[in-house]
Amino acid sequence: MRKKLAIIVVVLVLITLSVLGYRNYFNGPADPTTYSGTIEGTAMPVQPELGGRIINLPVREGQVIKVGDVVAKLDDSQAKISLDSAKSQQTQAQAKLNDLLGGARAEEIQRLEYVVTQAKANLAALEPNLKFEEDNLATNQKLYEGGAISKQVVDAQQTKLDTLKAQYQSVQASVDVAQAGVDQAHAGNTQPAIQAQKAAVDITAQSVKTAELNLSKLVIKSPVGGQVLYQHVEQGQVVNSGTTLVTILDPNELWIKIYIPEAKLNQVKVGVTAYIVVDSYPGKTFKGQILYVSDQAEFTPKNVQTKEERTTTVYAVKLSITEGKDQLKAGMPADVTLLQ
Repeated sequence: MRKKLAIIVVVLVLITLSVLGYRNYFNGPADPTTYSGTIEGTAMPVQPELGGRIINLPVREGQVIKVGDVVAKLDDSQAKISLDSAKSQQTQAQAKLNDLLGGARAEEIQRLEYVVTQAKANLAALEPNLKFEEDNLATNQKLYEGGAISKQVVDAQQTKLDTLKAQYQSVQASVDVAQAGVDQAHAGNTQPAIQAQKAAVDITAQSVKTAELNLSKLVIKSPVGGQVLYQHVEQGQVVNSGTTLVTILDPNELWIKIYIPEAKLNQVKVGVTAYIVVDSYPGKTFKGQILYVSDQAEFTPKNVQTKEERTTTVYAVKLSITEGKDQLKAGMPADVTLLQ
């Protein structure tokens, strides 16, 4: 009886194992799938906003720099001249505004009144001469009518009188201008004149800020910390705005791109953790995270797969490396494991 019971148990175990094996055969193993790729880094080009001649280039390829380190300095002699000129114009504009706000000084009023007095004196000095020449013209006209003198003598006298009248009118105008200046000085400066000068001061202040900003832009600083990957220019070279001076590799932005066949896209989901291994650290695993999955199919790049596999339609998947950034380097071949 015991022997029969043992046989029955063995048979049941064999049946159970057969069923499990059957399921595994058709459902497939729960093994992970591995894809190959190359670790890459985010390269940042450093470019000036303004052009000029490089007078200092303190960085070299391979050098590790921090955020804000000086990458290059451009010639700033012209920018300094522009700044000095803008500051001078600002000072002059402010001084004029101060004069307008303070009103005319007593000395200025006295000077203007003296100008009026002199102009009136000049005008008074011309009046007898003007009267004398007018009388001469009247006498000459009577003599001409009596046939005593020629028409040319009369015309010459007329011209002399016209010239003196023009001089008299000019002096009269200067008297009017000088008097208007005295009246304005006593009345004070008008608000429109003061507001206009305030606007002029504001404009010169903006010019100073612009000149200071342009001067600061001639010192080019690194926007990121990292390693200088390439040096594209040399000291003494003249560069334009937007010219790449150096390229910096950001060690904190390491990533890897793999290519997955369409049939296995169900293994991929943004935000899922993946596992990365490299030959430089055998037996060690680093973590990564899927950033995005391309929505467009493409053929596998020629430098990644074999000739047969290059005809396969795949989707690019980018992963950020979240672990081991102090050990992993751009350019390392790597294997990425995605769990099913």
